[in-house]
Amino acid sequence: MKIEKLFGAVALVVVGGLTAAACGGSSTKGAEGTSGKRILDQTITYAHAQEPPCLWGGWVQQAYLSRQVFDSLVSHDDGKIVPWLATSWKTSKDGKTVTFELRDDVTFTDGTPFDAEAVVANNENWAKGIGWNSFTYLTDAKATGTHTVELHLSQRNPEIFQELSNGHYGIQSPTALKTQSTEKNCHQPVGSGPWTVKEWKVGDGITFVRNDDYNSAPENAHHDGPAYQKQLNWKFVPDATTRWSALNTGEADVIYDVPAVQWATANKDFQVLNFVAGGRPQVFSFNVQRGPFTDKRVRQAFLYASDRKAIVDAVFKGSVPFEGNGALASWQADYLDVNSAYPFDLTKAEKLLDEAGWSAKNKDGIRVKDGETLTVRLPFGNGSIVTAEGSAALQAVQDQVKAAGIDLKLIPLTQTQLFSGEQSAPTDKELSFGYWVWGAPNILDITFAAKQGDAPNGNNTSFFDNPEIEAKIQAAQVETDPAKRTQQYDALQKWFTDEAIVGGFYDMTYNAAVSPKLKGVWQDQNSNGLLNFNDAYFVSGS
Repeated sequence: MKIEKLFGAVALVVVGGLTAAACGGSSTKGAEGTSGKRILDQTITYAHAQEPPCLWGGWVQQAYLSRQVFDSLVSHDDGKIVPWLATSWKTSKDGKTVTFELRDDVTFTDGTPFDAEAVVANNENWAKGIGWNSFTYLTDAKATGTHTVELHLSQRNPEIFQELSNGHYGIQSPTALKTQSTEKNCHQPVGSGPWTVKEWKVGDGITFVRNDDYNSAPENAHHDGPAYQKQLNWKFVPDATTRWSALNTGEADVIYDVPAVQWATANKDFQVLNFVAGGRPQVFSFNVQRGPFTDKRVRQAFLYASDRKAIVDAVFKGSVPFEGNGALASWQADYLDVNSAYPFDLTKAEKLLDEAGWSAKNKDGIRVKDGETLTVRLPFGNGSIVTAEGSAALQAVQDQVKAAGIDLKLIPLTQTQLFSGEQSAPTDKELSFGYWVWGAPNILDITFAAKQGDAPNGNNTSFFDNPEIEAKIQAAQVETDPAKRTQQYDALQKWFTDEAIVGGFYDMTYNAAVSPKLKGVWQDQNSNGLLNFNDAYFVSGS
């Protein structure tokens, strides 16, 4: 695709040439830089990958957009919670009531004042619009004063502040929620944040314009007040090579997800931000309800049969680290390093399969038992949940496990197919692959609970159902003693690893490359590295 066709007639700001500028490769906040004169009131062009169906909701790609328009109650900074729309808070002795004191000088961009009733309305909206909201254990909210609000929980949740600082829990105008159509609240919602939606051209991009009255940046922002630039053009560019070309020609000032083959060059010539997401990484989830993976030995054999670390190193070229823990991401405070489990050992994999009764092979070298071949179906979100590099990594696994006699069938799904639930039932697949971004270790509850309310838990792609282990998860997430909590989570991670219910592959990372002419772009530190453009400014050439 030609770059000119991609960006059309959009007015682009190119400030000087693109010169080499070595910057940190893993910091969450952009280097401020002092050389050159600051240039304000311009347009930032950002090339993102995926286009979600709505600006807000439960997918991390929606949180990227939500962060531009909405403020949240609190923010997360270097492991601590800091004020945002809430100035202070306290938790009841039983942990089931959190009381927030709120700012009294914030107004939504439709003129509605921010107050306690706005939080009450948003709590109701979260329950309706975020499918996994129940895992925060929020039940209801009550305004006890004009700028004092209580949030009530069904159980103690030590991570509630972490979760509320996530981009999914931005605060919307209660007036807009009540009076605007569902479609308008999807594509042009109203917040109190640094940007407002001027236009969303589906299939192309979103034009954000500055909220000139913005006065409610979080405590950890670089400045308080309106954005330094007047406009943010957010382009949806699925092809990574096209995004990279746009950055190099100056047609984009920032791009999402640098191609792995350009990782070294990006770190040399541009400012690179890279954030390892919280929750759990990209993992293989074995169907333990039916099929060959109900046998622990077959699950373990699959993990031994592929050199997952070598594949990650070769495919991602240093941009994404290997992660063997399938239960918790390394970002989590209670993470346990299990990367030494299940090293590549083809002999051991074959021995386990023999012991499990898969000793015969057909003419193609695929193992057979009771007339059935050891065929493993793996549907995956191609281009949405799994990048091009991720697809290449899966193909490498497919090739390697075949040597052990496992016939891995990769089934790519479009974003529409994936989100509509195609091939998601236990009868549709033997193996799942994907990540779950979350800011707390109760991700174990989200991904392993058998039920969500009275219905099957759709986030549980292993179809795991073990009341004893689930009780241990519940006990760990309400434990208030940090040492005991860590001990409990360590034991759980070791159990899930030993039993091979899931197997880690690589960390889910969110990276961006920024032109040397743009300073002040930073990622927040709440589980998904959301980009902040409010503090960004251009500089003139040196």
